[in-house]
Amino acid sequence: MTIEIPPLAPEIIEQLRKELGGCDFSGDHERRFLSATESCDVQAAPGNGKTTLLVAKLVLLSGIWMSRTQGVCVISHTNAAREEVQKRLSAHPSASAFLNYPHFIGTVTGFIDRFIALPYLRGLGWPLQRIDDDVFAASALSKLSSKPNLCSLSRNKPHAVKSWVARMELADDFERERNSQPTRLKIKKLSGQPRRETNSGRELEELKAEIVREGFYRFGDMIALAHQAIAKCPTLVELIRKRFPLVILDEAQDTSGPQLALLDRLFGEGTAYQRLGDQNQTLYEDEELGPDDYWKPDAGAIPLNVTRRFGAEIAAFASRLTVRAPQRIESVAAMRNRRTLILFDRGTIRDVLPAFADEVRTHWPTLTPGLDIRAVASRHRPAGESRGNWPKTLVEYFPEYRTDRGYRMRVDSLCSWLRQAATLNQVGSSPAEIVDLITFGIATLLRYEDDRDSNGQPVNKRNLWSLLAARDAALPLKLRCLVREKVLLGGAAWEAPAWNQFSIELMELLGNGTTTSPRARQFLNFTGPNEAAAEARHARTVFTCGELSIRLGSIHSVKGKTVDGILIVETEVWRRNQGVMDLETVLPHAFGLENRSFAHHAAQLAAATNIFVAATRPRQLLSFAMRKEAASEALIAAARHQGWNVRDLTP
Repeated sequence: MTIEIPPLAPEIIEQLRKELGGCDFSGDHERRFLSATESCDVQAAPGNGKTTLLVAKLVLLSGIWMSRTQGVCVISHTNAAREEVQKRLSAHPSASAFLNYPHFIGTVTGFIDRFIALPYLRGLGWPLQRIDDDVFAASALSKLSSKPNLCSLSRNKPHAVKSWVARMELADDFERERNSQPTRLKIKKLSGQPRRETNSGRELEELKAEIVREGFYRFGDMIALAHQAIAKCPTLVELIRKRFPLVILDEAQDTSGPQLALLDRLFGEGTAYQRLGDQNQTLYEDEELGPDDYWKPDAGAIPLNVTRRFGAEIAAFASRLTVRAPQRIESVAAMRNRRTLILFDRGTIRDVLPAFADEVRTHWPTLTPGLDIRAVASRHRPAGESRGNWPKTLVEYFPEYRTDRGYRMRVDSLCSWLRQAATLNQVGSSPAEIVDLITFGIATLLRYEDDRDSNGQPVNKRNLWSLLAARDAALPLKLRCLVREKVLLGGAAWEAPAWNQFSIELMELLGNGTTTSPRARQFLNFTGPNEAAAEARHARTVFTCGELSIRLGSIHSVKGKTVDGILIVETEVWRRNQGVMDLETVLPHAFGLENRSFAHHAAQLAAATNIFVAATRPRQLLSFAMRKEAASEALIAAARHQGWNVRDLTP
């Protein structure tokens, strides 16, 4: 299929501007991407309107795309990015057609699973319950005690063994056992992992096969399945290229390693493969990967240097932090801003968040409803080790802070599944994610009871709610109300008496009375929370100061977002056994006191990337909190000279 975009006359650009919220697409670089019909790369500065530009291209194509069997494929790394594109397309009368067949808009894992890995998995006859790294790790670690050689090895290397077990992924050249379920599966070799010829190596491969037989997989397993599917069926590549003559990879910097290699193998030739991203925001790093395993824009990449998010002062500061791909970020207009450097010591670290709250009130004397104010850190979970410097994590600034992801759940317990759902509900996570956990837990319980739908298929996530509605149209709502009242808002997942009462009501509601299957009875038993899970029940991710609420989290949690104000607090960053304090490392370079090369020190590069991502989130208010002992007189003077407010909390 030949893609032909008509010349972008001024009236077309003006029409796009009107249809897409007044955005300006008249720049040379924007027009170059909109009219591109061949493969290309785009290096986009934060806040440049890249997502809107992508949608604008689809709006243009919606007027000329006639094929009913060939489509556009838009791939992103995260569900948040996917949902943003889908939301904007759904509001457009013609571009909304791209939400349906023959087009695809989804995540990279969704694309690989749907078109390659899962069809191949079904062909192998292997079961599938869930693809989830955390769930796989929980299942694998729960079985570790059954492997005597690994247990013996773990006495000397407890952390290493647990890491190997939790991260077992299929090797690309794993061998299939014909007409039978696997008993041993070759896995990728991790650093220090026993060779497969050893007893411990054999137990790892047997454990991997055991978990696969139960239907649990890591996301990386889908890549291995996809590679083998392509190797066994080479025509698959040509079929996919024919189906999608245009492929747009959004947030390309977040796709790396095996995922990126697979996409490049599929679309490196024979299709228009257009990759959009910002190399300076490469946050998702894997210590097993090298520099060449990450996306780098081609030399002829289209530069999008103009930001619409913040003004010239923040743009100039952020430009100093583009250490992976130097880029001068430009602002379209002068914007009101406030920049503050907060200095503290051990005695005043708890005063940092209240001081930032004062900065917010100074900038917005009358707090506007809906202000999005954040405080973030490179590390936000409690630190278990004593090595390194201080402060280690966000917890030391606000001891009550706890993330919802701080513990391993048990896959063999409905109580654990619903406890995780309750924890996510407590911290305001996505309703879809909460419902997914509830659905999977209830479906597993009914599957252990050997319940089946009208077609004789076992209960699973996809058919649970239709199966329940077929029994009683009101049953799905009744079940949701029960879980909401007793679990999400009550204490059933945390307290044995409340859980026992809930399980009785649950089974009566499902029409099963008392469970008959031993496996179902075991799955329904109460399992007490471990210490980390108990702490998660009282997770706090918001700091409140009067009427002002400041949302707390990791720098990863704000990636891709625009906020009104942000505080970045100093913590440690560790990579490849190297540790640095992020602000102590990065701010002297950012304020122009030195010209440091970060490329050859993994922890320093990670620190610079983290600070760049966080510092380019806010529209108006940017603040740092740094140990006073790490802030030289020259740094303080440079900050003041560049228009920063310096607030010293120390005596």
